[in-house]
Amino acid sequence: MPKRPSTPPSPLKPDRRQLLAGLALGASLGPSLGQSLGPALAQPAPAPRPAAQPRAAAATPPSPIQNEQLSAVSLTARLTGDQSPESTLFRFRPDPAPAPQASPPDNPTLRFQPSGDARIGLRNDLAQPVALALRGLRRTVTGDATNGIGAGQAGSLAFPTSQPGSFLLKAVPPAPSREARARGLHAAVIVEEPRPPDVDHDIPLLVGDWRLNEKGELAGDFTDLRDAARLGRLGNRLSVNGREAPLELTVRPGARLRLRLANVAPARTIPLHAQRLGARVIAIDSTPCAPFDPLQRMVTLAPGNRCEMIVDVPREAGIDARLEARFATPAPLFIIRTEGETVAARGPVTALPDPGLPAAIRLQNAARADLAITGGWPREASPDPEAMRKAFPDPLRIFQLNGGAIGDVPGAPPGKPLLRVKRGREVVLALKNQTAWPQVLGLDGHCFRLLHPFDDGWEPYFLDTVYLGPGQVHRIAFIADLVGRHALRSTIADHAETGVATHLEITS
Repeated sequence: MPKRPSTPPSPLKPDRRQLLAGLALGASLGPSLGQSLGPALAQPAPAPRPAAQPRAAAATPPSPIQNEQLSAVSLTARLTGDQSPESTLFRFRPDPAPAPQASPPDNPTLRFQPSGDARIGLRNDLAQPVALALRGLRRTVTGDATNGIGAGQAGSLAFPTSQPGSFLLKAVPPAPSREARARGLHAAVIVEEPRPPDVDHDIPLLVGDWRLNEKGELAGDFTDLRDAARLGRLGNRLSVNGREAPLELTVRPGARLRLRLANVAPARTIPLHAQRLGARVIAIDSTPCAPFDPLQRMVTLAPGNRCEMIVDVPREAGIDARLEARFATPAPLFIIRTEGETVAARGPVTALPDPGLPAAIRLQNAARADLAITGGWPREASPDPEAMRKAFPDPLRIFQLNGGAIGDVPGAPPGKPLLRVKRGREVVLALKNQTAWPQVLGLDGHCFRLLHPFDDGWEPYFLDTVYLGPGQVHRIAFIADLVGRHALRSTIADHAETGVATHLEITS
């Protein structure tokens, strides 16, 4: 089980040039996936399950619904040691509540087996409404939690477990989500494969950041216009699974780990480096890919991105390997120490089961739409709060989509969709960032190919989240195969609630 070291790390200190350079790395993933990693709780991998025996269809009973119950709670904890003041955090707490643990408590992990349906019940014990999304799931999610659960109320999410993978349960619009995300309301959701990879530890890694004031407590400026109109809320201390980074884990030499990584920071793109670790990427944004070595053992996750890696630790005892964030001042996230008898050598890393997605997308007859993001504060202008209030009298409309012709506002009925198509249609979207600040867009319910500039090919992996630098244009392609309304919005919390949000409608 990972633990915190006795000596706290120094605060995160990115300078402006390196921060923007790090952000630029998030523009693409994969063999050009340049970079990303992070840390979390170690749990032993489940033993492989035998294949089910064939049975007559009429004799197959319905699979039971797998239920998990959570409460969204507010609690206080010291974030940087026993001498720091207490901060208010939000957490998903399993029911029944776990035994008392280190302060602050970890973000939980929910695991489901690949059969039947799953249900996550939620009681909202916060003083504000909560709406939830399960990032990465390409299946129909039902339940009132997607639209919002009022304070003191209960609701649920239900979904089939036919898609194995690592998913992220997070707060999203239409309910207010900036404070919930900054206070740490996240959970990892895992649907196991029928035959998981052979590893010694299976570790969910939710990597984020906190903005602490000079006293060491969480700053409460969750709707600051200076954040919303620019980069978004950037913290000054890294966290892992809701606790202060770095975490530590002791394993046997030669151990193999499965790292399930997710960036839960409100706005920060995190480039990470695997030191003294053999690393192979096996999935991106909850979708398996052909295993590959990340360039220079680096991976970059923009807010909302997920990535799975298989890593092999050194085969000698007494070695420290680590994952660190590569900012102006490198910051360790996960320290892995080898101790004891060496584990028997394993063979090459093999691919996860085929996700069943089309190998090719016919672009010539695709439905096409443009999404242009404008607005925000000029980069060269001083971020004066009074001037910003005059420039943005409606703080929920700092950015505009297609000149204001479309856009979904938190707490209001959905506006006009970016595109309405029939199920099975190929779709190409041109995403244009015409602002002075990075934008990160995530599409719910689908994954897409990132196209080359002239539509003459695509990157060899699927994504559901894409980074757009200032002035940058990306084109994405997918097959609209899930009926319903699907959000296309910023994964930067401040931007999602201030204009960078719309949706697609897919009809039967």
